[in-house]
Amino acid sequence: LNFFDVAISNGAFCLIPDKRKAFQNVYNVLKTGGRMAISTTTILPSKALDSNLEWPVCMRMFEHLDEIVSICDEIGFKNVRIVDAESPLEGLEIPEEEEEDDHIGATEATEQKGQKKRFKIHGRYSKEFEHLEDMDMDALCKVVTVYGEK
Repeated sequence: LNFFDVAISNGAFCLIPDKRKAFQNVYNVLKTGGRMAISTTTILPSKALDSNLEWPVCMRMFEHLDEIVSICDEIGFKNVRIVDAESPLEGLEIPEEEEEDDHIGATEATEQKGQKKRFKIHGRYSKEFEHLEDMDMDALCKVVTVYGEK
């Protein structure tokens, strides 16, 4: 414990199921005065994932933006602040021509290996995610960087 001056995570933190435990582990490995910078995708305040719809596992793990500061404060971080990444959630959309080519190749490769098919988030490949096809992810999610000091 208390080994590092700085802890940085760029994009993987949102996939950790237990955010409180993850932030606690970051706190534990920082030296006194150490700092963290955690870039993560969050669910916007006053938004929620509709429990009547199916959501990709990654999205079900997103923390609500308005809960992050209190989690970090309770753990003991000081000067916690959240900075908007100021970029829309680009990258969730794949151009159609790439989708089709990639989907065909991935399906053939998967079938050749005898593995279960994997579906992309986009609804035309999987009925359970059809509602995501035209959804504005920037109206639901936000990429932020969480800063704090031990």
